[in-house]
Amino acid sequence: MDGALIDRRAFAALLAVILMAIVNPLRADEAADHAALLKAEQDWLKATESGNRAVLERLLHPSFVNISPLGGIRNRLESLAAGTPPPGSSQTLTELKVRTYRDAAVVTGVNRYRSNAQSKPTEVVFTDVFIRTPQGWQVVSSHNSIRPPVVQER
Repeated sequence: MDGALIDRRAFAALLAVILMAIVNPLRADEAADHAALLKAEQDWLKATESGNRAVLERLLHPSFVNISPLGGIRNRLESLAAGTPPPGSSQTLTELKVRTYRDAAVVTGVNRYRSNAQSKPTEVVFTDVFIRTPQGWQVVSSHNSIRPPVVQER
């Protein structure tokens, strides 16, 4: 009986080592994907602000579609043709969350937009859907909604 118990323990230990060897690289890949997706979001924001078409072309998949807070729909070409935000405006991404599903990913967050330094920020919540392509992560869909202001109760 003791021999069987030792064999089971040895088997369990070996199985644990094998599983750790398999799982750890997956976690490293997932962390790398999360970092790449967060960078893609920041690159997209900076390229939009500066009008860097080359970066936008790299990030926006040919089938890209954007749903604006007012329900407007723009495809990739229309998004690439959109102008830059007005001078003095600013955007900051917050509350970013990344979920990956092999070669697809969903990034959610809040874009805090100010039309100028003195204006109150408008919070636009978004959901961006990415796919992994030979060119890297590309966004295929973006949906935006204006977050209503928080009403303070008295």
